[in-house]
Amino acid sequence: MNLLPLFQWFDSTAISNIIRDSTYIFPVVEVFHLFGLTLLLGTLTITDLRMLGIGMRRQTVAQVATQLAPWTIGGAIVTIISGFLLFLSEAMKCYGNAAFPWKMWLLLAGLIVYFLVQLRITRPESRVHPAMLKVVAVLSLFCWYGVAVAGRAIAFV
Repeated sequence: MNLLPLFQWFDSTAISNIIRDSTYIFPVVEVFHLFGLTLLLGTLTITDLRMLGIGMRRQTVAQVATQLAPWTIGGAIVTIISGFLLFLSEAMKCYGNAAFPWKMWLLLAGLIVYFLVQLRITRPESRVHPAMLKVVAVLSLFCWYGVAVAGRAIAFV
């Protein structure tokens, strides 16, 4: 399946042209992207470390996850929206970049792990073996930090 026409279309939209032609829009969107990513990674790291039994031992895993979930989801929303805008302005650069598919696959995996697994197993009523919590935490950390590393690699690959 050839995605070149789709990437060319993204690259030629009015929004992509406005972002590319502006001196200030791209950097402002990137600041929001990095802010959202920082919020997302920060809250996930705290939750995942608690799932691994590291830190915040006075609170249960469910308490930590429940308190941080709105911030995690908010960070994810800001990151995804701003990331899409950044992608629009550089779609053709992303098309030929070896790191971009890795970022997208890791993003998809991270979203699946968080929304379909982690939110369920960290509910207060959930009875999950501690080993399962640890496996999910390591998988989550791998996916989300992989997204960050692959995203950074886009500039260098």
